[in-house]
Formats: sequence, C-alpha cells, structure tokens
Amino acid sequence: MSIKAILRNIRIIMGKFFIDKWSISQPIQQPIRKILFMRQDGKIGDYIVSSFVFREIKKHSPDTHIGVICSYNNAYMFEKNPHIDQLYLVKTKSIIDYIRCGRSLAKEEYDVVLDPTIQLRNRDLLLLRLICAIYYVGVRKQNYQLFNFNITNSQQHFSLIYKDMLALLDIKPISLEYDIPCAKQEKEEVKQFLAEKNLTDYISINFFGAGNTRRLDKDKMQELLNTLTKSTKRPIVLLAIPSEIEILKALSKQYNHIFVYEKTKNIFHTIELIRHASLLISPDTSTVHIAAGLQKKIICFYSADEDNFTHWHPNNKNKTVILRFNKNINEIDFTTLDPKWLN
Repeated sequence: MSIKAILRNIRIIMGKFFIDKWSISQPIQQPIRKILFMRQDGKIGDYIVSSFVFREIKKHSPDTHIGVICSYNNAYMFEKNPHIDQLYLVKTKSIIDYIRCGRSLAKEEYDVVLDPTIQLRNRDLLLLRLICAIYYVGVRKQNYQLFNFNITNSQQHFSLIYKDMLALLDIKPISLEYDIPCAKQEKEEVKQFLAEKNLTDYISINFFGAGNTRRLDKDKMQELLNTLTKSTKRPIVLLAIPSEIEILKALSKQYNHIFVYEKTKNIFHTIELIRHASLLISPDTSTVHIAAGLQKKIICFYSADEDNFTHWHPNNKNKTVILRFNKNINEIDFTTLDPKWLN
C-alpha cells in the first residue's frame, strides 16, 4: 500500500471517530415526504444510470419532494430532469461550502438521504451529518453508525444497486429504463447538421474516455478509422468535445464520408448525435450508457478492472461487443475488428 493510501485511510478513520454518529434503526416510516439524493461527485455516466430513480419515485409517490445535491459542474444534467424538485449546489473540494450547504439543508427537514457512493470522504461524511435527516441509506456503509440502512451487495451493476436502495423505501416494482435527457436547442441544431450532410445510417465514434488510459492516441485513431472505412461504406460521425474539435477536423479530412459536428458545446449535442446513429464505438462509459439507454448497438472498450466492469458495464438490450484491455486502450489491435460487428 502506498504512503498516499495509508494517509488517506488514517484520515478516514479519524473522520469516522470525530464525525460519525449513531442513528435510529427503526423501519422507514411511510409516507416519505422528502428524499435527498447525494450526487455532488456524480459524472455524466453516473447520472444516466441513476436517471430512472427520480422517475420511479414520482411514479410511486407523486407528492414526495426530491432534492439533489450536485456540483456546479454537473448541475446542467439535473436541471433538465422534470422529476427533480430542487437542486443544491456545492463546490466539491470546499469543506466550508459543504458546511454551508449542510446547515442550510438541516432546515429543510429531509426524511431520507440516499448516498450511492462506495468510498466516503470526510467532507462528505460531515455534510451528511449536518443534514440531520431521519434515515440514511448507503452502499457498503455498515461500518458507519450514521447509516440506518445499507446495500451490502455492491458486486452488481449500479442500476441494480439503485433498485435495491428504492426497495428499502418500499418503492417497487420499478422500471430500470434510463431517462436520456433531451435539450430542444441542441436537438434542432444536430437535426439541421444531419440534414445538411444527408446523414442517416451512420456510425458514431468517441475516441476519448475519462483518463489517459482510455484515450486513443492519433495512430490508434487512424488505425481504427482505416479498419472501419475498409469494412463499411456507412458514414462516420466523430463525437467531439470542444477542446478536441480541431484534432478531429484534421483527422476527418483524410477520409471520405467522415464528419465532425464542429459546433459541439455540451453533452446534449453528443446525445442527439448518438440518438440518430445506428452504432456507437466508444471507450467512454458516459456515451456507452447513453447509447444503452437509447438501445443502440455498441462496440465498447473496458479495462481489466473487474469491479469497475461489474458496476458500469453497458447493460444494453441491443447487440453489444465488449473488448478488454489491461492497462491502456492503445494496447488493442483495431485491425482485428470483425466487420460483422458493424451490422
């Protein structure tokens, strides 16, 4: 174990000693008036996989108030969700802001807090305690006194973990279908782009996952595109983020029938490009979950990390091909892609 990991564990132990507190163990009383969902560290893929939770709570109990703690960086995803009643924004690395938020939320008198995170930082524990909810539902938190209820089986897809959390609130049976957000302006902009380029039956490709180990280098981008253009005549749309648009534009000019939507500004443009695609090829779990929610065919790339794969595998109802790598996606030989996978 590294020195950094040892120090982190020491901080967690000290935090539990000073911050953790005993909570009541009685069954959750119905009806539940207010539920708070902890999503301050959530990424796009996390949001997509958990999106059904808000819908199913409202379907089961329309009068239940749903609040979400999120960061300034990911709030735009939650703002589009019609089932969420209120957002509370925090600066994710500011303990002062966590204290401010926790004290403010204590006045809101939430009945239940749902915290899906597996590893709890001390600032998160402090925020949870300051909220002063009656019930706390966590994942693998049996060693914390604050949590009344726990999902101990964490070796399952996170959609099933969320399902188990709702079952503890007597919210069942439920549908696990993802709610994929749609923004009107981005929808129309992408629709216009596809019409101008006459794009219908196309393949969408994302080269960039989170972290350097899931980002294709330029040589591997070309290797993948060379393989695809030899195997299919279908057009290809490269999914972009603003910082990578120029790289992708230069790459696309080397091929016929490869396109880049140069006006991409946010995830909603990407969602619409995937929505109209026939197939997604991607190492990025957020786009994989979006495609799964839209029931698209997928070719995706996952590391050998089994815990990560268990929690975040595609969970797709449509045809899905999964290729694994050990340490870096650039280990994969894209020349071995089977043309049958593209159909």
